[in-house]
Amino acid sequence: MAAMTDAEMMAALALDSSDSDSDGNAGGGSIIAPAATEQPVNLNRVENGMQIKLWRRVISFLSVREQAVSVRGMSRFFRQCSDAYMQKFWSEPILHMPQDALSLASMMELVQRLMEEEGYVEGTTVVVALGSGVHEVVGSCEVPGWGTFQKMLSVPCNNLSFVGQGEGVTIVEGGLVVENGRKVSVEGLTMKNASGYGVVALGAGTEIVLKKMTVEKCQYNGVYVYEGAQLVATECHFHQNGGNGVCVEGSTTTARLTNCTSHHNKGDGVVADSGAVVDLMGEGTSVHDNERFGLFAYQDGSTINVYQPCVLNDMSHGNKGQNIRDFLGGLVQQKDSKK
Repeated sequence: MAAMTDAEMMAALALDSSDSDSDGNAGGGSIIAPAATEQPVNLNRVENGMQIKLWRRVISFLSVREQAVSVRGMSRFFRQCSDAYMQKFWSEPILHMPQDALSLASMMELVQRLMEEEGYVEGTTVVVALGSGVHEVVGSCEVPGWGTFQKMLSVPCNNLSFVGQGEGVTIVEGGLVVENGRKVSVEGLTMKNASGYGVVALGAGTEIVLKKMTVEKCQYNGVYVYEGAQLVATECHFHQNGGNGVCVEGSTTTARLTNCTSHHNKGDGVVADSGAVVDLMGEGTSVHDNERFGLFAYQDGSTINVYQPCVLNDMSHGNKGQNIRDFLGGLVQQKDSKK
């Protein structure tokens, strides 16, 4: 029997809605191959002992790792198949856990490898879609200036976005460290770390964007930003952490919190230290019931600005220390205008 041509096999591998399971669920692969050819293919034809339609179903369950890495060395044809899959992938790069990697550490290794591929365009954001359930950070990570902490993961690459299925639905047990000018975003999950910090960002040019997520029950600060990094948080909640809810430190370090809450932390709700500037805005912003201060600006140049419609004397309340505390030149102030 004559072997299939490359065009025939590419057509056999082209996946569409007809490749779903009998119960309506799509196959396990994260990538849908582009239509390679309009040449008609007899899907009942047997190739290497198996019908082409079964080959198509098998390929549909390959993960990104298998498509991009494992099958490439099998033959020239499979490398071409991989190239076709990856061309589609790079048009909207999304990796899925646990389909493409079973752990966050192995996912970071995969992302690094993919970003070294020819198809990757510098500056393109790669999305890591985290499924429901608990994702545990294993191992330790050094937090510069503070030592080594367990269950913390250093993000090794730039332009990365972690997206969960929702707060309380996707749970990360552990923390993240972002540094060296990298840009990372986290959305739609709950992060907790009984052995260290929740989210740490440091260094000039480093940007961490948090959206619709919760950081809770961490051993130390829920979020710690310092040495020139930038934090942007929207509709986030920081509570029941062993240190401060949010701590921003350093003369070139900034943070903007919109419609966020920080409450029931062992330390302060929101801290600006050593010249940092924090902007609070949005009528949903609230800092309350913390063990120490609500808003704390410490040392010269440290400023917490509260922008309308957020009202300073209303949004910080019920804290066991002072609701508003500035010390050694720090300043907490109401800003009349919207930013």
